Amino acid sequence: MNRTTRLLTAVARTSTRTPFLAACRPRCSVKPAPCFAARTAVSIRALSTSAPIRGNGSVDADLAHTLTEEIDYEAKQVADEGVPEFIQAFTSRTGFKIKADPGANLVVMTKQFGNENITVSFNVSEILNVDDPIADISVYRENEQGEPVKDAEKKADEVPEDFPIYFTATFAKPGAPVLYMELECEEGEIGIDRMKFLSDEETAVANTLEKDWQRKQVYSGPIFGQLSDDLKENVDEFLAERNIDTALTLFMLDFIEFKEQSEYLQWLKDFRKFINA
Repeated sequence: MNRTTRLLTAVARTSTRTPFLAACRPRCSVKPAPCFAARTAVSIRALSTSAPIRGNGSVDADLAHTLTEEIDYEAKQVADEGVPEFIQAFTSRTGFKIKADPGANLVVMTKQFGNENITVSFNVSEILNVDDPIADISVYRENEQGEPVKDAEKKADEVPEDFPIYFTATFAKPGAPVLYMELECEEGEIGIDRMKFLSDEETAVANTLEKDWQRKQVYSGPIFGQLSDDLKENVDEFLAERNIDTALTLFMLDFIEFKEQSEYLQWLKDFRKFINA
């Protein structure tokens, strides 16, 4: 199902859930055992041979049941949709190879263009950039009796079909500095935040704190908007020729939603496994 339907369906399901955190935190009062000056009898406690009870939460069974229902629902959605055709269509048209490890947010796409190694990286968590469509706002004021009275109400807009994505593109050639670009896209348009040159490809593409720190120490390049119109146009054409274009932004939107759904299903399964352990 599309992004709008999934978000609204998720809201409908979650709106009926009852908060359970308070029930999971029973107050525990520990009293010191009474002390006797003399004992006249020795009490012998029998050893229990029954199996230990797993899980001490009073709502664990209900939570496990709710998780199972949610898993069944999401699994049915995945089964009904099957493997998306847009992935095969995109890779066949552009030549990009996609690496998206289960449980990882980072998605890496690579391709060869002449003697260039091109790497595009983006993060599934970019879906969190979407504005909350559920936030209906009601404004209250107090009347003369001190009672709250609704003064105004603002309905949330429709669920947005798009959200900004920040991603990187790296272009590496033998015997040349590596071109590293930080970009963003929204509503199909790509904007260039930074263009810098790095000494080697590993520094440009490695997903480590050390390499990220090294990238940040390098001159970020001029403000792209202040370049001449001819130069900006040529850079845009450079990117489009390598499939860094509107079609790529639409693919990233769809792929983020697709991967987020599969990660959410696995998250539900892990949650249930934890509760049942």
